[in-house]
Amino acid sequence: MRKWIKRIIWVVILLAAAAGGVFFFSSGKNKIQHTTEEAKIMDVNQTVSVTGTINPEVMIDLGFKTSGIVEKMNVDIGDRVKKNQLLAKVDIGALWEEYKASQEDIEYQEETLDHMKDNRRTYEEEQRDAQKALIRKAEALSRVTGVRISDTYIYAPIPGTIIKRNVDLGEIAVYNTTVLTIADGELEIETNIPESDIIKIALEQNAEVSLDAFPSDQTFNAKVVEIEPAATVIQDVVYYKVKLKFDLIDPSFKPGMSCDVDIKTAEKNNAVAIPLRAVKTEGGEDYVEILKDEKNNVVEKVKVTTGLEGDDGIVEITSGLQGGEKVITLTSQK
Repeated sequence: MRKWIKRIIWVVILLAAAAGGVFFFSSGKNKIQHTTEEAKIMDVNQTVSVTGTINPEVMIDLGFKTSGIVEKMNVDIGDRVKKNQLLAKVDIGALWEEYKASQEDIEYQEETLDHMKDNRRTYEEEQRDAQKALIRKAEALSRVTGVRISDTYIYAPIPGTIIKRNVDLGEIAVYNTTVLTIADGELEIETNIPESDIIKIALEQNAEVSLDAFPSDQTFNAKVVEIEPAATVIQDVVYYKVKLKFDLIDPSFKPGMSCDVDIKTAEKNNAVAIPLRAVKTEGGEDYVEILKDEKNNVVEKVKVTTGLEGDDGIVEITSGLQGGEKVITLTSQK
């Protein structure tokens, strides 16, 4: 019985050894394959890419401070206007009658006060003071009515061009809604930069702009001219408004056109550069693996110092590589 047990044990050991031998033999057949990229001498550019809109330098929305039927519309889109020019008016309704009544009331109260002064023995000082208060009240009511009448007019706050008109003559203009938009100054680009990229943006940085209305291969140059310090929250994301000016404005540009903006935030010329995915870290130090001999699978580990992280996953190497080396980006077994 014991002999049979020993034989079974030996069979199991031999089978295990045979299996191990097959695995070792098979693993010995596995071929290590390296994917490499050449370290190149090139310009490394870092850009922030955003979308924007072309707008005039100054753009003001104008509306009535009261609702009413548009009685006058003196301008149309494209009209050039002067500062303080009357642009539009709504019907004042009964306001003019109220204003005349308030003026008549002021006149009556003043005449009453004059009568009291002429007859000082008849009226006490307190009565004259009360009459003066009635005059001030009538004047206040008249001023309020005057303001309400002025709210039925729209005047141009600046010299400029009318670029929008949302209401026509005879239509109802609703309180505090945009009736006209006036613009002045050169066209510029407005864009919102997310807080993750805003620290890279600085004044005078150059940008390349492409517009949806133009062919995809046609681009325009622009420069960062303004960075608003206050944040704007859009759908729970923090943005900062940035303005750019075109180097040259094409006559075909129109307010409201959308565009793609690539702001060049950093640049290194004639730098040694490799794909960022080739850089590995060990013990707090960066290194790359260089394929020295492909036939014999000779790999060398080289310590490197990285610099500017550019677009398309490229990184500058400031020390460790000279250019021309084949750095390993992926290792696999086949």
